[in-house]
Amino acid sequence: MTLEPLKPHSREWYARLARELGGYRHPWARVLDGPDPELTFDALLAERLGPGVRVLEAGCGHGPDAARFASGVGRWAAFDMVPELAAQARANAPHADIHEWNVKGEVPPGLRGPFDLIVSRRGPTAVIGRLPELAAPGAEFLYVGPRLDVPQVPGRLAAVGWAVRGEWRVSVRARVPTRQDWATRCEWMTEPGRVPEWDAHAGPDGLPYREERYVALASNLS
Repeated sequence: MTLEPLKPHSREWYARLARELGGYRHPWARVLDGPDPELTFDALLAERLGPGVRVLEAGCGHGPDAARFASGVGRWAAFDMVPELAAQARANAPHADIHEWNVKGEVPPGLRGPFDLIVSRRGPTAVIGRLPELAAPGAEFLYVGPRLDVPQVPGRLAAVGWAVRGEWRVSVRARVPTRQDWATRCEWMTEPGRVPEWDAHAGPDGLPYREERYVALASNLS
């Protein structure tokens, strides 16, 4: 599947993912040689949940985390900027409170805190700038991103008086089976210059690469 001519990661591009793939899903095949690199995020998230915990999820996509966790917490509110994805999240996660929001302007009434935990699984890092008005005293922020370093995360946290308490960089061997899969992944990662790597390094089983994730856990300094 090719996402051209839409601009990668635009609202229209995500809406097309929702229509054609049924949600926020990677549109390429991959094979991991080890554990999913997002299991670190899953474990940190799961150990912070409980019946009284109020959670805000930024960039919920089609709602897989809300569907998995919302019934076990006191409140799970979530938002996405793409109406098609928000609609899918409402259908997939009936226990969650799903809204459309792009992190700009006034916080919608249904997303007003305070929240004990704000989470973002490859979602918008701009939500960090809104932590002071969303977070409860002693709240935490948990993030996972698609590269080993996402420099705007610690920078934005410091700007609002929050500190990174833990960082995890996870790298797992993986491969893509076809050139089209590799080209689609490069487009997703906004790395079109890497497409020729297929011709130089692919073998009978495809092209090996590293599937990477950066996980950060932060809390308020005050």
